Amino acid sequence: MDGQINQEELEEIVAGMTDEQQAHFKMLISGLVQCYAEGGPSAVVITGYADDPLAEVITVNADAMQAMQLMISANNFFNYLSLRDAPPRKEFN
Repeated sequence: MDGQINQEELEEIVAGMTDEQQAHFKMLISGLVQCYAEGGPSAVVITGYADDPLAEVITVNADAMQAMQLMISANNFFNYLSLRDAPPRKEFN
């Protein structure tokens, strides 16, 4: 995964997106661009394939410790999402 595409490839990919995908892409790019502004937030972007144990991690405006804290926060968020509709623990006994 080298992640490098040229302008023509980028335009083809964006042109092939649905309106919903383009809106999501715009939101993603907007969030990333803000990370490059003075005093902006940090970002960690993880790309890969679900069936591949390797992933590429790209940080923006974050050192290793800040990136780790962001990933811990993301992990906590996804744990919350997966458990919020789970039955109460007492129902498992």
